[in-house]
Amino acid sequence: MSISRLAVDAERRPRTGWRILGYFVLWFALYGVVLRLIAGPQPTTVRNVAGHLMVVGAGVALTAVFRRFVDRRPWADIGLALPDRRQLASIAGGFVAGMAVVGLWFAIQLMLGTAKVTGVELTERGVGGTAGVLAVGLLYYATSAMSEEVAFRGYLFQNLREALPAAWAVGVTGLLFASGHFLGGSSGPVHAVIGLVDLVLFSSLMILTRLRTGALWTAISFHTAWNWAQDCVFGVGVAGEDDYHNALLHVRLDGPSLLVGGPHNVDTDLLTILLEAALIISYCWYTRTRKPTGVRS
Repeated sequence: MSISRLAVDAERRPRTGWRILGYFVLWFALYGVVLRLIAGPQPTTVRNVAGHLMVVGAGVALTAVFRRFVDRRPWADIGLALPDRRQLASIAGGFVAGMAVVGLWFAIQLMLGTAKVTGVELTERGVGGTAGVLAVGLLYYATSAMSEEVAFRGYLFQNLREALPAAWAVGVTGLLFASGHFLGGSSGPVHAVIGLVDLVLFSSLMILTRLRTGALWTAISFHTAWNWAQDCVFGVGVAGEDDYHNALLHVRLDGPSLLVGGPHNVDTDLLTILLEAALIISYCWYTRTRKPTGVRS
């Protein structure tokens, strides 16, 4: 194979790997530059909100440019068309499901005595202040969820499934998604492996919702609710540290790290994996009569 054929395909497009590499180099650079320029090193709430909104717009624009001029494929395949009534219902369902799963995790920890509520934000900020913190947190997590879903379950997965069998595309997307997250750091290899499995399962669930609904909206709302519920509602920080302030509930986690997560990431625990696996199985059963959208045979 000549050097040119290693770089371009039969349609004279950059090959899949080069397209993905170029996209993510620009995506991460754009993310950092936009936030730095707009929010600044010590951002106010207003500047931070503006920065997060601009990041979403810039990320969608970058994806559209790559889709039109590099991939030369339809934008519709990304799964981000304006939501219709059915998609609005999926958005609501995804958000409720994300809140419910984190709420169930929290309830189990309470019953086991490994989570303890040490306070509530209402006593410190009052109703208005607490509502403001929750609203700003929801906006932050909605923008980050949309950016990540468009990039990973949108652009990345779409390019991979055009080049690979569906199962391989799902797996590679999950691994690349996991590589961009902190998997436990100094907490050790066990929690790193658990974190890897968790993130691959999470990514697979998000892809499943995209395939079954034909759009990214359920994944975006579920992802938003998951992160928002952890950090802003139930106050689930990391094990062994002081309770998570700026959340509705202030909570301290104390228990076996395999149950409550490692010291650097609350998601590096076996309970999260169990709940994600159960949710994937349940969702597959619930949507068993729906034909997956656009799966490569």
